[in-house]
Amino acid sequence: MTPMRIKADQLEQHLNQGLAACYLVFGDEPLLQQEICDAIRQQARQQEFLERDLFHVEGRFDWQQINAADQAMSLFSSRKVIEIRMPSGKPGKEGSAALAQLVAEPNPDNLILISSGKIDGSGQKGKWFKALEKAGVCIPIYPLEVPQMTRWVQKRARSLNLSITDDASQLLVQRTEGNLLATAQELEKFTLQGPNKQITADDIASDVGGHARYSSFQLVDTALGGSPERSLTMLYGLREEGTDAMAMLWVLSREIRLLHKLINHEQGIEAGLRQERVWEKRKACLRHAAQQHNNQSLAKMLHQCQQIDQAIKGVGTANMWDLVGQLTLCLAGTDIGLAS
Repeated sequence: MTPMRIKADQLEQHLNQGLAACYLVFGDEPLLQQEICDAIRQQARQQEFLERDLFHVEGRFDWQQINAADQAMSLFSSRKVIEIRMPSGKPGKEGSAALAQLVAEPNPDNLILISSGKIDGSGQKGKWFKALEKAGVCIPIYPLEVPQMTRWVQKRARSLNLSITDDASQLLVQRTEGNLLATAQELEKFTLQGPNKQITADDIASDVGGHARYSSFQLVDTALGGSPERSLTMLYGLREEGTDAMAMLWVLSREIRLLHKLINHEQGIEAGLRQERVWEKRKACLRHAAQQHNNQSLAKMLHQCQQIDQAIKGVGTANMWDLVGQLTLCLAGTDIGLAS
C-alpha cells in the first residue's frame, strides 16, 4: 500500500469515503488532536465499532496487553476500537515491535487509533512509523496560522449555535494569543447568553481577557497611541495584579514586529493594515505609531526585547520590569536612548 498522510482539514472528506484500518494522529495541539480522534470514533460507532479498549503508554508499559486485546474475541460479537495514547511519541524498542506487529496482521474486526505527541524527523523514519503509515492513515497536527485560526473559530462558533463576525474572530485570536483551548473556553461562555447569539468585536473587547483593571492589550494600544505616562500607569497596575512578564513581552514584541511590517510595506501603511487584517478600532493607534517610528527605533526595541527575555530567564542583574517600562516608553514615542 502507498503511505497515506492527510491534513486535519481533509479528515471529514476522508471519513465520508470510509474508515481506514489504522489511524495515527500526532502533534502538539491537544484540542485539535481531541477533535480529530472524536470524529474518527464517531464514524467508527456508525459502522458498528461499539466496543473500545483504551491504553495509556506511560512508564514501564506492557505492550503485550495491546496484542492480547487485538486477538481477544469480543464479548458482544461487535467490532471494537483499540485506542493507544502515547504522549511522548517514542514507543521504544518493545513498543516499536508491538506496533509494527499490530498493523502487519490487521484484525478486520478492530480499528486501531493511536494519538501521540509530536514525532520528530528521526521518529518518522522508524520502522514502526512507516508500518503505521503504510497500513493506515497518518494525520500530523501543526499549530494553526492566524487565517486558519479564524476559520477554526468560525467553525467552532457554528458548532455551539453561535455566529461571530470576522473582526470578532480576529480579535478573539489576538486576545487568547493563539491558544486553542482558551479560545474554545471563551466561545463556550457566550452560549450562556442563549442560542444564535452573534458575537461582535465589541463583545470580545469587553468580555475576553479577564476582569483585571487593565489588560496588556489596552496597554499596548495606549502606548501605540502616544501616551507614555498613561502607559506606565497601566504597566504598574498590571505588575501589581500579577501579570506574567513573559506574556507582557510576547504582546509588546508582536506589536513591534507588526509595526515593522506596516512601515516597510511596499504599498504603504494602509495596504499593510488591510493585509494584516487589523481590527478597525486599532488602526488609528497603529497609524500614529507608524509615523513615530522607523526601522532604527524598531531595531532598538527588538534588541530591548532580547534583553528583557534574558532578564526574565535570570541572566544578568537588570530588573525585568524596569526594562519592560523602558520598552513601553519607547513604544509610546519617548526617546530614552535605548541601546541598539
